[in-house]
Amino acid sequence: MAVPDLLLDPQLKYWVLLPISLAMVLVGLLRSNITYLMQPHRKLEPYKKVREAQFLLQARAFRENNHVLTKQEFDQFKAYFISTLQTNEFYAEDPKKEEPMNPFDPNSNEAIMQMAKGNLLNYIPQTLIMGWVNYFFAGFVIMKLPFPLTDGFKSMLQNGIMTPNLNVRYVSSISWYFVNLFGLRPVYSILMGSSEAEEIMKQTSQQQQQSQMQMPSIGGPGGPKVDKLFAGEAENIQILDHESIYDGIVERFIAEHGL
Repeated sequence: MAVPDLLLDPQLKYWVLLPISLAMVLVGLLRSNITYLMQPHRKLEPYKKVREAQFLLQARAFRENNHVLTKQEFDQFKAYFISTLQTNEFYAEDPKKEEPMNPFDPNSNEAIMQMAKGNLLNYIPQTLIMGWVNYFFAGFVIMKLPFPLTDGFKSMLQNGIMTPNLNVRYVSSISWYFVNLFGLRPVYSILMGSSEAEEIMKQTSQQQQQSQMQMPSIGGPGGPKVDKLFAGEAENIQILDHESIYDGIVERFIAEHGL
């Protein structure tokens, strides 16, 4: 049975639709800025730790890219890295020194704390807004979409109203809340600028990825010891076979160009 169209009060868009949208935008902007302000300042690594990791990266780079060196350069670098890796010149600290791990160390739990703060900043505001919408605007039909939709959208657009025969184009107040929840990213980009919005929304994940990619973890809890890493790298360099790209370059050039 066809259901006649509902006659919606024009004041609904001023007293229900716009307040929900405005509250969602303001809370989203506030949450984004609080998240940005709560980001921890990046801590500087001790000089010796950085030097230790960088020297290990240099040894690995030599092992993987030695084909660009001549035979003489290869022998010089090989002798230098083998002799240096077998000493403690670049150790940041004594690898034999055992330090008990403190489970309450804030540095070791920093990533977990940041994740918990981010989850709370997302969960608490949305829970409060959803409760506010359910309390003041429960059962409201606030708008009618100007384009037709299939019945598959009914459960998404008419959440909170028990009207199985109502046209799917009508939208309830709680459904409008969910539409705003998942569709306001372009609005944030316009208000804050696309680059700032993207940076604020992804600040935590970017910092974690950058800190993991910059330097290898050496001597940390559960990580490899520096003396083992250096000794293993020295063994890998010791058994290197060198084939330089400059070997026979004149003959190859003549053969290719027919000179």
